[in-house]
Amino acid sequence: MATRSKSCFPLLLILLLFGCGGEKRQAVVQPPPPPAPTPKPEVAEAPKPTPPPPPAPAKPAPHEPDAVDMLVTHAEVLYAAGMKEYQASNMDNARQDFDRALSILLQSKFSVASDARLSAEFDKLVENIHSLEVATLERGDALSDQKYEPAPIESFSDLTFSVDPRVKERVQEQLHSVHSDLPLVSNDYVDGVITYFQGRGHGFIEKVLSNVGLYQPMISEALRKEGLPQDLIYLAGAESTFNPFALSRAGAKGIWQLMLSRAREYGLKKSRWVDEREDPVKSTQAASKHLRDLFQEFGDWYLAMAAYNCGPITVQKAIERTGYADYWQLLRLHALPRETENYVPIILATALIAKTPQAYGFDVHPQPPITTDQVGVTTPTDLRLVAQLIDHPVEDLIRLNPSLLRWTTPANNPDFVLNLPAGTAQTYNQAIASIPPDRRIWWRVHTVGDGETLASIAKEYRITRTALVHANQLDPDDPLTQGARLVLPLPEGRQSSLVRVRERGRRRLLRYRIRKGDTLELIADRFDVTPYEIRRWNRMRSFKLIAGRILRVYVVSESSYRPRRTARRRSSPHTSALRKRSSEQARKDRTATKGAVVQASH
Repeated sequence: MATRSKSCFPLLLILLLFGCGGEKRQAVVQPPPPPAPTPKPEVAEAPKPTPPPPPAPAKPAPHEPDAVDMLVTHAEVLYAAGMKEYQASNMDNARQDFDRALSILLQSKFSVASDARLSAEFDKLVENIHSLEVATLERGDALSDQKYEPAPIESFSDLTFSVDPRVKERVQEQLHSVHSDLPLVSNDYVDGVITYFQGRGHGFIEKVLSNVGLYQPMISEALRKEGLPQDLIYLAGAESTFNPFALSRAGAKGIWQLMLSRAREYGLKKSRWVDEREDPVKSTQAASKHLRDLFQEFGDWYLAMAAYNCGPITVQKAIERTGYADYWQLLRLHALPRETENYVPIILATALIAKTPQAYGFDVHPQPPITTDQVGVTTPTDLRLVAQLIDHPVEDLIRLNPSLLRWTTPANNPDFVLNLPAGTAQTYNQAIASIPPDRRIWWRVHTVGDGETLASIAKEYRITRTALVHANQLDPDDPLTQGARLVLPLPEGRQSSLVRVRERGRRRLLRYRIRKGDTLELIADRFDVTPYEIRRWNRMRSFKLIAGRILRVYVVSESSYRPRRTARRRSSPHTSALRKRSSEQARKDRTATKGAVVQASH
């Protein structure tokens, strides 16, 4: 089978070849097109797809999100939101939006320094925000430099107090001779606190005994009006040592340490202009009403005072949980927060010492009561102008008006009452009449020095001599009297001027070591820069500072741009010369180099 097949195969192959050859000749001669259709689809379609390939790679690119562009867009959206708040005069909200706009650039995975688009966006935002800051400052809408202090009671309210037997004996002796409208007692809790106050807490009691005189007549009247015990004044003493600028970790403020929610229940207001918790009179009225309500609820002053500290709901739950409506029993069972366990003994110990301070080793004379003149201020007025008009330090006005959060009186309250040092109301009313109402944020007062002339003063403040003469209704030919006060008709500031001056001068690098208590605003103020510039130079992700770290600060070099006060005058003519005369400026000058390690770099 195998041999036969092989012999037949050549013959078969010859027949096939002959047959195919004949067919192929006919196909080539007669119908040449038929073979063409087979290759034609391959050849003809190949050129048609060739044009699309170039666009094809380009199409996906626009659809791929560019992370940097998205980041820039997000920053712009936040900046626009901040501008909206700024135009609505919501400065705190505006600052938060501006801060977020910068933070998302700094906190991204990209380096602002190495990416040209991010660097350009960051610099643009900083410049714009800086211009707004300057305009806000020049308009007098900046926060005043209030010095909040920690609520003193927080430094020892969670301690455990040991009792000195000699102190206990003295307390029990004094209880027989003192009169109080609060139920004062002697026990290990109260006597332990008194032992502490005679040692480490000595300074606390001295402040209470000294400051109580400032507000005693006012507080006594408010307590009397609500029918409350007079010795509740020592609740305020224990809370704050009668300091309107006391601030707790939880955010309670003022001499009565009211939380904002509680304060609003009793009619106190907080806006971007004022916080009435810091107003001694208004906060005392609110606290008195609150204490009255607590006593009506619990019928016991110990429980009412405990509720003042931790809230009535907490005290009520402790009573329900234990079955005891007795403060001392709740204390023994530890049914109240630790701070509240010490709170009532601290108040009672303070009151006991205040009754007979000499018996406990204290010899402190109370300060005289604060007396003021009050004037209605119907239009926004800068406190620095008021201080110049009455010839008093601006610090006096801040101390007498602690509820003010800004350098200016409220713009939206024509009924606002300003406290002035006693005996100055008439001087103020006569002097303020010469200042147009719509210029009381901008205009200032200058005290004429030896040898000064109208021309020299006008030149110093970059105003015209004619404007100076007209504002003060002077005879241009009359000489000036040393000590006389002139009204300065200063123009509204132009925020762009400061930017141009700063760009003009060469800068040198300072390395500043952050100290405890520093803020970006304070450091920026010392070196005549802005907080956002410091953040840009140090690539800071937030406003948070860590004591001990070094900041890079670029200041205008005095060798290339001097004097420093000239730079201030050119940048903000209507605030410059006044700053150098104030105690605030003196403080800045003293602290400008303290703690800074200078390393020149041009």
